Amino acid sequence: MNAEFYLFNVDHGQSAALRLPNGRWCIFDLGRTSEFSPVNWVVDRAGGSVPATLLFPATQSSFRFLKATVSHLHNDHLADHRNLFLFGPEFMRTVVFDNDYLSDCIDSAAEESRQSVFEFAQRYPRIFSGNVIPDYGAVTIREFSLSVSYARAVGGSANSRVNNASIITRIDVHGNSILLCGDLEKEGWEAIFGDQSLSYQRQFMLSDIDVLIAPHHGHASAYSVDLLNSAKPAVVLISVVERDPHVDSRYSQSPIRGIRIGNTNYNTITTRDQGHIKISIAPPDVAQGATSKGARTWTFGQDAVS
Repeated sequence: MNAEFYLFNVDHGQSAALRLPNGRWCIFDLGRTSEFSPVNWVVDRAGGSVPATLLFPATQSSFRFLKATVSHLHNDHLADHRNLFLFGPEFMRTVVFDNDYLSDCIDSAAEESRQSVFEFAQRYPRIFSGNVIPDYGAVTIREFSLSVSYARAVGGSANSRVNNASIITRIDVHGNSILLCGDLEKEGWEAIFGDQSLSYQRQFMLSDIDVLIAPHHGHASAYSVDLLNSAKPAVVLISVVERDPHVDSRYSQSPIRGIRIGNTNYNTITTRDQGHIKISIAPPDVAQGATSKGARTWTFGQDAVS
């Protein structure tokens, strides 16, 4: 059965989802707009419904996410958290935060966004983030991050200290690899590639990538030569608001290999140009051997979520 990966158009924010070949759903970050909730869209697509009671919503809902990851606690990555908590998830991963990290989150947040940080920190169900690995079927999902204390030692502003503790997620499905980088910035990447104790993570997480979701919305502050040389992605996806002037043009250059969709060549694909992005990934052709990649089919805009 095909897998489906979505990068949603949520303006200044990020949210992605994965429908596993077994039909279960995972969501990665919780950006949203006033008109579009990725959480509610997934629930509708999966045939779920709002819980009959909000007292114990996760046990009353007709749908539960298998897994959710919130890469870091900035509002543009967690604004949809209220809807998420209505529908599970069974497993959850987010920053292992302390009071200093939360202070940096508040200091770097707009006043109207601070409530989301408070609410999420208070409601985050730690019981979901145990050592049990969810059953992803034929998919492998691996994650790691710098600890909040390590991210603080890297330095920078409060905003950068929060970003550099972002969780990095690698998805391997039907021979295709997808890397989500949160908002990790240049200094964080320098720490990851400069620390010999992280060589295992570099080797198994950051090399041979087909689809890379650019860190920090494609801004130059997050561009890493080391990351791009290690990943050598076929294409870079960027979640970015219209008219954002900060997207780094180097994401259109080597070592990005480029892909062809229809009659168009792409090195980068952005939500500001294409809207919602859907990648349908078919199982590999058995006749071509175990190492073959499943074919990718791309859909953009409203067609991607229709």
